Amino acid sequence: MAPSPSTISSEVSISGRISGDGELSVQGTVEGDVALQAPLTVEEQGRVIADVDADKVVVHGELEGEVVARESIELLAGSTVTGNLRAPRIIIQEGARFQGNVDMDVDLE
Repeated sequence: MAPSPSTISSEVSISGRISGDGELSVQGTVEGDVALQAPLTVEEQGRVIADVDADKVVVHGELEGEVVARESIELLAGSTVTGNLRAPRIIIQEGARFQGNVDMDVDLE
């Protein structure tokens, strides 16, 4: 059984660098840098103002910063993302707000 993701709850604000190899779910606010060897999920009420480097990034809420993912980036309906996205697979659902550049020319090896 896979461990459940760590959660930054809606009452919590973090300023600084977050790194690790476990899955992270953000319901609160994170400002700084996020570097994970695992997936990052920004929940509906979540707000991330950070450069992000993760295996996979899924955004339901707000994200502002440069995003690099080794697998995929997914912007869901209702999300707001400002910044450049770089991943081999990028999905932007109808209803997502996005401002920035997309780079999918990524070495998949």
